[in-house]
Amino acid sequence: MYNQNMKNSAKTILCAVCALLVSVAASCSGVIGHSVVLWNIGEEKISDGTIVPVYLKSNISHVYVITAPGSDEKIEVPLWKLSEPSSKGKANRLVKQYKDYEHKYARCKLDGLPIRQEPVNTARQIYRLREGEIIRTLEKGEGTAPTNGTSNLQGDWLHVLTSNGVKGWCFSLNLELFEMSDDGSYDAGGGQGSAESEADNLLEDVLTEKWYPDYFESMRKKGRIDLEYVKPSYGFDPGKESGTVSVNLPGVSISYPFTQLTKTGKGIYDYKDTSIHLTIKDENTINVRFTDSEGKTRSQNFVSSAVIGDSAALIASERNRRTNAFASLRTAGPDFSSSNYGMISFASGNRFTWSGYSLVEGSVVPEGSGANGSVSFAYFLPQNLKESWNGIMTLTFDKNGAEVNLLYKIEGSSLRLTPARVVTIKNASTGFNESTVSKSSGSLEMYFRK
Repeated sequence: MYNQNMKNSAKTILCAVCALLVSVAASCSGVIGHSVVLWNIGEEKISDGTIVPVYLKSNISHVYVITAPGSDEKIEVPLWKLSEPSSKGKANRLVKQYKDYEHKYARCKLDGLPIRQEPVNTARQIYRLREGEIIRTLEKGEGTAPTNGTSNLQGDWLHVLTSNGVKGWCFSLNLELFEMSDDGSYDAGGGQGSAESEADNLLEDVLTEKWYPDYFESMRKKGRIDLEYVKPSYGFDPGKESGTVSVNLPGVSISYPFTQLTKTGKGIYDYKDTSIHLTIKDENTINVRFTDSEGKTRSQNFVSSAVIGDSAALIASERNRRTNAFASLRTAGPDFSSSNYGMISFASGNRFTWSGYSLVEGSVVPEGSGANGSVSFAYFLPQNLKESWNGIMTLTFDKNGAEVNLLYKIEGSSLRLTPARVVTIKNASTGFNESTVSKSSGSLEMYFRK
């Protein structure tokens, strides 16, 4: 009995040691799972559908660390190019699921073609494709075909993946399918030759140009330069000269070392290992798609310096407008008085003093505002007020920081003022605060004389 117990104990210990050795071996391998390559890794000649071991996931660099089949060399791959690491069995099942569309990609033939959350035309849009944009097709799905009003459109719902990691469903009518080789080369066809060559020929000029947000030009045409959103630092630097590709916009500042551009469609390029995608529209217009610091996909059109000139000139013109507006008040005055509304004086440095306004304290001027403050001219008159008024001034009182917006009109040696209604709301499409100026009918008008 004693010998039998000894034998059983020995077997138990041996089994435990073997299990420990297996566990240690697995731990030493460093493999956290196996992933399926969803998008061709051309530089490493790893085609989609390949199962690779994954050693590390970095949410900071947004990469997986893998090894290619038959190699021990660790390489970094963007997260979106691989499926989520799992067991080999699950990876094999995913390969079978996508087998019918292995190596199949598609070129979008229609600008603005939607990718939807589900394979039905009423499902939520999660992405809009650009004309010429290349996507990966993963599988065909069952869904409700869109109609032209009388009959169903010809095509299939395809589960697709974009080059910045968006997955969803796209109807195939306006997609042109093609195969991509393991080195990343392909022929998308589509008769795009001359237009594509023209866009490619512009690339060198695009990379050396200075690019400004297209709203700069919109503001210039309207004569309404908002200095909060027009700054010399705002724009797109393609990185050719600086060595760093960057996007700087209100609330956005992202940059990456410039490495190389990968062509993904007609005039469309991806900055390798970044979230930045460049589309050349024409010699003076580009579109840049990127992921901001909150992980949201953003898109912004930019125009060249040939269109707007220098941003510094735009800023200077707006500053001159504001300087001239204040100078006109000082030239006409600089002191104006009223038996009802006191005396208002304009001094150098955009300063004012308003005393004796007790009759309008609490209605036009908040109580306890004091007499002194600064004058600014950040707002613009709407067209319907331009005939009756010279502009809108903002008086900011030193004592309590109260802001009083007034429409003003210089009439010879007289000054006419009336309260202005300023409403500022955020534009959902641009994210900018936009202000509207109006005058209430029957509002008080205050007359001052020099």
